[in-house]
Amino acid sequence: MCEVKGWTKWVEPEDPDYQTPVHDPDKAKFSPEEEFDRITKQVNESDGFDIDFSYFRCVFNYHRAYLDSDEFVDDPETTGDLLKSLSLKSLDDFNHANETKYEFLKVVKANFHVSAGIMFLITFEVKDPYDKMIKLFQARVRHVINNFTEYVFCRPKPDQRVECVGTVKEDVEKDVKKQRLEYTR
Repeated sequence: MCEVKGWTKWVEPEDPDYQTPVHDPDKAKFSPEEEFDRITKQVNESDGFDIDFSYFRCVFNYHRAYLDSDEFVDDPETTGDLLKSLSLKSLDDFNHANETKYEFLKVVKANFHVSAGIMFLITFEVKDPYDKMIKLFQARVRHVINNFTEYVFCRPKPDQRVECVGTVKEDVEKDVKKQRLEYTR
């Protein structure tokens, strides 16, 4: 545990004045050190996108973004509206750079941490025009309210066990025919 005087008051769930974050009491039965190990593992395995906050009574630098809140915006807008806007721009940039045509559907979830602004880790659904299937994408976006937004990356979610193509089926078939013609020359 950290040796800074007073620090444990903010991370020890046993402190009677401590306000625990939203968690599942049946899952959150670990010491602060064990929780720290668990969140570190989840962040490292998922790049911070897939954290099960139901296990944590302690507050860490990663937090869940509540889509229906107004934590990062002014009423009547919601955090979900902001994350949708950031996701749309991320996907538009991805489509442009990769010559794909994925269609945004909805924000599924998001986490954030402070990083010279707010670093959002957004998971959202897209429709692949090739097979019309819903697929998951992830975007990392650093947002400084009323100042600037940096779109760090946008990508298909790794290891989702589906193939991401992102173009219309006819376009892919034309490309295959073109490649075959070039190969036979």
